[in-house]
Amino acid sequence: MGILDLNKDGKVDGKDAQLFIDGATKIYNRVAQEAPKYRMQQHAILGTVTLFCSRSFPYTIMFAQAFRLTGWPVVKEGLAQLAKQYEKGRHELSRQAPTLSEAQKILSNYSTDMKLLKDIYDEAEAISASPTASPSDVAAASRRMRVAKDDMDRLTLSYGRARAVLSSLHAVLQAMDPTEVSDAVSKVWVGLSTCVVAAVSPSAQCLSAGVAVGERLAAFTKGIYERFFAKRGPIGEP
Repeated sequence: MGILDLNKDGKVDGKDAQLFIDGATKIYNRVAQEAPKYRMQQHAILGTVTLFCSRSFPYTIMFAQAFRLTGWPVVKEGLAQLAKQYEKGRHELSRQAPTLSEAQKILSNYSTDMKLLKDIYDEAEAISASPTASPSDVAAASRRMRVAKDDMDRLTLSYGRARAVLSSLHAVLQAMDPTEVSDAVSKVWVGLSTCVVAAVSPSAQCLSAGVAVGERLAAFTKGIYERFFAKRGPIGEP
């Protein structure tokens, strides 16, 4: 628990989650700022590792090209949905989760409190089922049973939240919309699997290679055209 308590205030709440996200954001921004400076080194290392460690290097190239053109937009949308759901769950956690001391109190008193409520419910149930009980006694016992049942439901809910606060991630996941998360994960899966199919399909490989060659040829010829027209000057001039 001490690891999760980033601000050392004795409880795990939304502030700790915000500190964690802020720290992760700073690290990401620093990496994103420095990474472009070493792009050639990154490409060299990645190419060397792939050449020596992969037996299907052509498939790796095809997958990377397919993922860049078709897979990444779908995966990016799915990841954005997951991030949105996580943010929603984090806010829900900070709003509903009890403090650490409250959670410990609920957990320690749960058995005693639940037993007391069950005894009240059983006593009222016995009175309402008694053949000698008057109608007013039966009505009063029924009300006590309903109150005891509601109290037990609330206590069970509080117990679940108190246990969840021991794991912030579990609490955040509980607050997420399962449908939205499932849709986001499906998009990530579709984006990746489509690229795998494109990489292992012979026709897709030929198409991908053709597109790659066409892109390079277009860039090369564009440079020639630009230099040619730059020497000749605007159209109409000798």
